[in-house]
Amino acid sequence: MKLRTYFSTPGLERYPKRERLARWQATHNLLLREDAQYRQRHTSFLIILICLSCPLLAVYGYYFGIGSSSFAVNLAVIICFGGSIVYLSLRHLHFKNQCIGRYLQSNHAS
Repeated sequence: MKLRTYFSTPGLERYPKRERLARWQATHNLLLREDAQYRQRHTSFLIILICLSCPLLAVYGYYFGIGSSSFAVNLAVIICFGGSIVYLSLRHLHFKNQCIGRYLQSNHAS
């Protein structure tokens, strides 16, 4: 998967560099209010992120003397869940860039 930021959103190249982040954020907020599919996918992502973070919180208890599992198991859990969170975050950012890019291009075309 290619690492993407909001800079790779299609349609943003028409705006000056200093306005791009503000335009991206404004379009994101607009889509959250108006597009049900976008809002539902964003909410689902946040719920999944919280659910994946819970096992990490349990593992952190080990380092404070609460846990009983080995260091290797805890390290494996941190790597697996941390990697999953990063992967899902990048996929979600790609989805947001596509939706925002579509909106910017359709809005500019009309």
